[in-house]
Amino acid sequence: MKNKDAISGKRRAGRPSIDRRDEILDAAERLYDAIGFDKTTIGDVARELGMSPANLYRFFSNRQAIDEAVAARQLRLIEDAAWAEARCAHLDPEAAFRQLCIAVSLKTRDLLMHSGRASELCLAATRGKWPPVRAFMGTLHGAVRHVLADGVAQGRFRVGRSSDETAATIVNAMIAVWHPIILDANGVEDLEANAAALADLLLSGLKIKSD
Repeated sequence: MKNKDAISGKRRAGRPSIDRRDEILDAAERLYDAIGFDKTTIGDVARELGMSPANLYRFFSNRQAIDEAVAARQLRLIEDAAWAEARCAHLDPEAAFRQLCIAVSLKTRDLLMHSGRASELCLAATRGKWPPVRAFMGTLHGAVRHVLADGVAQGRFRVGRSSDETAATIVNAMIAVWHPIILDANGVEDLEANAAALADLLLSGLKIKSD
């Protein structure tokens, strides 16, 4: 276990208070990694920043609010990766679809496996279906729908139903390589290859075959 003093990140005098919420989230993430998500308390976070719990409550109403904000910030990294690929769909919708599927898998793996004890938060948020997780799933749905729309507009894809319904079906199918609890249970060996294979299988049903 890391010494708390070694991980302490005290606020420098004269810094504006506008970034205080981010400082609190940074401190919470450090403590989740150092002593564990379940063991971290509001008092621990306050001491990490040299402030009182009462002062911390000026920025977050309770511990759950901090946890949800940390989860949202971590999930945003995956959202950004998904949309970075989706925005390239006008160039090549097939490549964008495939890379989006792979990027979400790998970013989820990184969050789950490379964040130490902080990954406990990811699993708790997923099991509890916290609001940031529900919003995150909506964002992934939107990114997939964006790629489908470009593919349809270019005459490369066909969707049997609406793009919205097809996007929902694709997201549900990709859960096998996107869902943190599934990855935690089954491991991440060959994850990139598995994500690519599943993406290619879905693409085979989307692409309009040329004569």
